Amino acid sequence: MELKSLIKIIPMLFSKGAVENFFYLHRRFKENSNYKLKYLINCSLNVIKNERIVKHDGEYIVNAFLPPVNSKAFKCIAQNVPGEGAEFYTNHVKGVRLAPISTYVAVTKRCMYNCWHCSASEMMGQPQCDLSTKEMIQIVQALQRLGVGIIGFTGGEPLVRQDLEEIIQAIDKRSMTLMFSNGYGLTKERAESLKKAGLFGVAISFDSTKAQEHDAKRGYEGAHKIALDAIRHAKDAGLYTMGQVVCTREMLQSGEIHEVAKFLKKEGIHELRIVEPIPCGNLEEQQDEVLIKEEKEALIQLHVCFNNNPDYPKTSVFPYVESEEQYGCGAGVQHSYIDYKGNFRACDFIYESYGNVLKEPIEEIWQRMHQACGKPKCDCYAKKNCAKCSIEKVPKYYRLLGGE
Repeated sequence: MELKSLIKIIPMLFSKGAVENFFYLHRRFKENSNYKLKYLINCSLNVIKNERIVKHDGEYIVNAFLPPVNSKAFKCIAQNVPGEGAEFYTNHVKGVRLAPISTYVAVTKRCMYNCWHCSASEMMGQPQCDLSTKEMIQIVQALQRLGVGIIGFTGGEPLVRQDLEEIIQAIDKRSMTLMFSNGYGLTKERAESLKKAGLFGVAISFDSTKAQEHDAKRGYEGAHKIALDAIRHAKDAGLYTMGQVVCTREMLQSGEIHEVAKFLKKEGIHELRIVEPIPCGNLEEQQDEVLIKEEKEALIQLHVCFNNNPDYPKTSVFPYVESEEQYGCGAGVQHSYIDYKGNFRACDFIYESYGNVLKEPIEEIWQRMHQACGKPKCDCYAKKNCAKCSIEKVPKYYRLLGGE
């Protein structure tokens, strides 16, 4: 495993930005006498051991949960931990942060689809209008001031906002920008416009190789063709292009998830993101859709299998990234969410708000949230089943960084 991981980092050794970011952390960490360089190396190798690192627009990507390792955004997330001297390393090991690594922003509640799994269904039909362009720019600039390394645009369907380019242009290189979309409205011209504005990547939802099945799950006739066209336009425009799939029990047991992965590989996507059904939104009352432990473990193995087989695309499986073997669940620690009203929440799948970023300083809300959520959890916090293990266990990333 270590040899494979070492081979993967060889190209990055020739990247000035990647080397500088690594040694930035090393220099800061070594002010603590308990730190050893091998801890950072072992921690880094564990992060990439089952990844397929790709280069896009000159930047090296482990997966889209992190900014490119040679980017300003990566340094941003590395340095946004409190404390000087020895305390800086101690807080890294504890998972204490001045800002989340990523924040996804619901720029609208509008959507033309009615997806079977929609986590944002609670806001559909609400009378309030979308926030103004000025308010959205205020939000993204507040996130950058806080130190967020990844700003993702979601909804609703973010493409319904014709001012999305203006909002993206307000974000500088301290943050990587992503968009999560069903593909509706992503024409060739819109994809090029978003790329020019500074959008780094787009994730297009994709449910099935069969058009009829995809359309049924999306509640919209023609959704399958729209998604495929969007993937092709995104790729042609030079955007980092991802396919995002909610893997059901049926897809897992029948092997359909393998078919979807191979299909999207032929489409040339840069990364496949696989999500498990989460009990919120349209699935809140459908607990039978949630995968059991053995099924979740099988889903995690797809991350390992696909990334080590060239027949499949580079893959990121959410339960793998959020497992005890990696970072754990980052709700309120590594990740956060802002809803269409400006309410700051720990995760896209958790309804509780800790304050509104348009009404009080975002730094104060983040600290309140971060303290309430505590350290990284061993499992998905939205499932409300990991209170005990989150106390007893610490994700491997933090254990290795601490020298265990």
